[in-house]
Amino acid sequence: MRVENDLIKFVVVKFLISLLTGIGFTLTCLLFDVSWPIFWGLFAFLFNFIQMVGSFVSVIALSLFSLVELDPTGTLLLFVIILTGIEVLMGAVLEPVFMGKSFSINVITILIMLMFWGYLWGVPGLIMSIPITVFLKIILEQFPGTRIISGLISGKDFQIIKTDEKVIK
Repeated sequence: MRVENDLIKFVVVKFLISLLTGIGFTLTCLLFDVSWPIFWGLFAFLFNFIQMVGSFVSVIALSLFSLVELDPTGTLLLFVIILTGIEVLMGAVLEPVFMGKSFSINVITILIMLMFWGYLWGVPGLIMSIPITVFLKIILEQFPGTRIISGLISGKDFQIIKTDEKVIK
């Protein structure tokens, strides 16, 4: 039951971050008068569900499309900078903070697990990295011998844990 609740939290947080990213892309397209702003907002929303890679793809795709529509001087550069800023704010700042607070997982752990699972399985690993990490943390919390590892994942200070007659710091 706890795993299910944590996975639901993950989907909700990811949905909200993706929604804010899509809204940001739509508003930026409207501001710069780029065609199909709602399409590009939905595109960014959907691709944002792919950890790390999706945000890169959405910025590159919209930047290439806007190359045809916008003046290739400062306007295009400003447009690309704003899109990149939206992705950096949402994906590199807000998402790790919200994920860490929602699951009591350290932000550094989230970033390390993203790199590990992304390297191991590619795009599917990036998508599944947070649910896998949450699942591992919940399992490790269940056994006294592995609570230390769970504490490392959560980034919390270690409390003295009594297991039978032994005291572990």
